[in-house]
Amino acid sequence: MQIFQTENTPSPIETAKSATLAQAIVKANAAVQNGVKPFSGEFFRECFAVAEAGDKIEQYFNRAIQNPTGLYMFFQRYTHFNAYTSAVISRLASSIAMSRYLFSDPTVETIEEADRGFNLAAKVMIAASDEGTNDGAPHRTLAQLLLRTMGDYAELSVAERNQFAAVPAWLTDICNGIMEGYSGVPGDAVSLIRSMGFHAASELFGDIEYELVDKVVRYDNKDVGFDAFLRKTPAAELCGHRYHPWGYVLVHASHKGAAGVEACHFECVVDALNMVANYRPESKEQIMQWALEGFEQFMNLEQDMFARVDAETQAFVAAQAVKELALV
Repeated sequence: MQIFQTENTPSPIETAKSATLAQAIVKANAAVQNGVKPFSGEFFRECFAVAEAGDKIEQYFNRAIQNPTGLYMFFQRYTHFNAYTSAVISRLASSIAMSRYLFSDPTVETIEEADRGFNLAAKVMIAASDEGTNDGAPHRTLAQLLLRTMGDYAELSVAERNQFAAVPAWLTDICNGIMEGYSGVPGDAVSLIRSMGFHAASELFGDIEYELVDKVVRYDNKDVGFDAFLRKTPAAELCGHRYHPWGYVLVHASHKGAAGVEACHFECVVDALNMVANYRPESKEQIMQWALEGFEQFMNLEQDMFARVDAETQAFVAAQAVKELALV
């Protein structure tokens, strides 16, 4: 018996455009029929080509590191994007918490006592809290330290760095999509579940990305280029504490070290989604479908961001090379 009906997606046009989501729905059907727990890391990885997307991201990082100015440009765009994903998590937590009686424990008869919205919101808020501080310094502040170090590595002037701060319109559009997809609408169960799926994708891919950039910089290019520069760079004082520039990456994930906050945040949102499956009247299959739609929405936005940043960076590096040749 087919559990998911693809015609139940928002529209036939969207379904036709999203072959990946259609394939994910088929895999989710099989998972539920086999008695698998509704949500897990394996579930999302199986439903979407997460490993293949990670391979592409690694290629982008490998290209970016070949040129100091290109590396700065790439990470200026990347940290700009990440600042939005970090900032909007609290909106989702707030939207869930404000949705009173929308997520209720069916084993509790008293309506007021059965409300579990804050329980779900607390799982999401863990990520927002971590982004807001890291023993004193917000993650955005750590990102700024890393970007400053990359600018020093590229020997960029203040004026040159400020030129890169003028982000292109396409990046603003993507960041607007992040804010819209992440926020959720209070009182709208479908919107909130999709946004939780969106959040799950953000945390899962965040774990993959930071692990890969650590691999590319500190292992694949050990003692050369930017890694050699990093090893000579002292820690800086921020918010009353001292931080090494690479701390921004390592607090999120590392290639061969302990798991970072991204992995923890992902597990928290997976827990929240499994709670949703118990606290909503819809079938687990329907809830899984809504979450998958949100997951795919983030995945598409992020993959578009990486592809555009890579293209922009490589075009800039090529133009820079032409100018240097003209001066010879």
